[in-house]
Amino acid sequence: MTNATPPAPSTNPGVPCLRCSGSGRLPGACDACKGRGEMVATCRKCSGKGLYTQKAGPCARCEARGVLQDGSPCPRCKGHKTQLAFSTPCAKCSGTGSLKLPCKRCGGTLRVDLACANCQGTGVYRRPAGPA
Repeated sequence: MTNATPPAPSTNPGVPCLRCSGSGRLPGACDACKGRGEMVATCRKCSGKGLYTQKAGPCARCEARGVLQDGSPCPRCKGHKTQLAFSTPCAKCSGTGSLKLPCKRCGGTLRVDLACANCQGTGVYRRPAGPA
């Protein structure tokens, strides 16, 4: 017969949280997109100006050689080694300067899982220690 002592019982073992069913997470409304499911971002192609502009001068695509690396004629300058100046509405943002993208936090679902405030996201509710 061994004389081992059983472990001391925990003073506050806790129970599965009833509010979150022990998962530690609760569904909630997405605060990042304010319930729209999308975010508005500045267009990076036109820097939010809505216009794509190209300056006149040596062709930047073929480095003023008239041909690309593979030997084909440059489609931008048509082999003339210079590019013409022009402005056109940005094709990426349709000239608005901004894009509507799905919300990165909720993915457009409008819902996210938040840490349960009842159990602090642990899934185990522990009764606050009272006066002894």
